[in-house]
Amino acid sequence: MFKKGKKLIVALLVLVAALAFWPEETAPDLATAADMHVFVEKLFKKKHVTGSVAIVQNGHVQVVNYGLANAKQKVKNGASQVVYPAASMQKEVTGAMIMQLMEEKKGSSSAFSQNTKISRWYPALRNAKKISVGNLLSHTSGVQIPEVEADRHINYSEDQAVNWIVTRANQLPQDKVGSYHYSDVNYVLLAGIIKKVSHKSYAWNFKKRVVQRLGLKSTYVSSQLPKNKMLAVSYAYKHGKNYQQAATLEKTRLSQLVGAGNMLTTASDYYLIQEALGTGQFLSPSAFHKLTHLKSKINQYSGGVYLKKGEKVKLAYGAIGSAHYAAYFQLTADNKNGIILLLNQRSFGKDKVKDVGYQILKKIRFATFSKT
Repeated sequence: MFKKGKKLIVALLVLVAALAFWPEETAPDLATAADMHVFVEKLFKKKHVTGSVAIVQNGHVQVVNYGLANAKQKVKNGASQVVYPAASMQKEVTGAMIMQLMEEKKGSSSAFSQNTKISRWYPALRNAKKISVGNLLSHTSGVQIPEVEADRHINYSEDQAVNWIVTRANQLPQDKVGSYHYSDVNYVLLAGIIKKVSHKSYAWNFKKRVVQRLGLKSTYVSSQLPKNKMLAVSYAYKHGKNYQQAATLEKTRLSQLVGAGNMLTTASDYYLIQEALGTGQFLSPSAFHKLTHLKSKINQYSGGVYLKKGEKVKLAYGAIGSAHYAAYFQLTADNKNGIILLLNQRSFGKDKVKDVGYQILKKIRFATFSKT
C-alpha cells in the first residue's frame, strides 16, 4: 500500500513538472474557438456594446461580430461592406511609414533619423529647431492644440490640415520640448513629413506601403473610401435601449486628422498589419525596435504603441470625440495571442472599454495581458 502511494506521489510530481515546462505555443487554450465565440457574444450583450473583434489564440484568428453596423438599414457588424475607424491605432501605422522612409533614404541627401530636427520641413513652426522626429513619434514635442479634433466643417486637403496645425500651434503657448502631451498634432505633422520626404501624398504612401504591400481588402484613408464600402454608424446605449444617438465621423473631421485618425479598417485587416510589423514584410525587425524604443520616449509609449508587462505585450487605444466608436488592441509581442477590438456602440469610457477587452484576454491566456 505504501509503495502504491509513493508511486502515485511520484507520478503527480512528474505531471506538475511537465505542465510547468509545457511550451507556451502548444499549451492548451483556456477556451476553444466555439466557446470563445459564445463567451464574447454574451459579454457584448451584458455590456451593451456592439462591434467586431478579432481573437487571436496561438496564432489562430477568428472574428466575432455582434450587433448592427447600421440599425436603420439593418446592416450587421461584420458585413463585407462595413469598415470602422482605427482612430489613434493609426498612429503606429504612420510611425512605421516614417521608419520605412528612414531606411530607404539612408546614404542619400534626404537621409534623416529620429534625431533630425523638424525645422528641415517646418521652418515656420515655433521651436521646430528644438523638436526632433522622435519627439513627434513619442508625443514629447511640447506642442498642444486643445481643439485639434473639433470639427471645423472644412474638407481639408492634406497640406491644408498640416498648415492649420502649424498656424494654430504658433498662436498658442506651448510646453517645453521633451514634455509628454498625447496629441494628434504630432502625427499630423508626421504625415506632412511623409509627404515632404516622398514627394507623394500621405494617402498615396498609405495605399502603396500598407494596403497594397500587405494585400489588405478593407483598409483605406477616409478620402479614398470606395462607394461600395460604408463606415459603421456609432451608437450609445441609453435608458435601457440599444442604438441610440446615432453618430458618424464627418468627412470634414476625418480630413483634419491625416495620419492620426483618418484610417478606416476591419479587425482582421488590422491584425494583418500587426502581424507584418517587425517581420520585414512591413517593417524590418531593427526598424520596428527603433520605433518602439525611441530615445525621446519618457514613458511606455513609443511610435504609436505602449509596451507593457516587461515588453511582452503591446497595445493602443483610440476614440474620436463626438461619436461612440472605440478601437483597442492588445497583442503579445509575437502577435500569436490577443485581440483587435472595434466597437460601434458603447455607453462608457476608455477604462471600461479596456475592461471589456481584458475579459476576453483573460480567456485567451490567463495572467499574460495588461489590465490598462
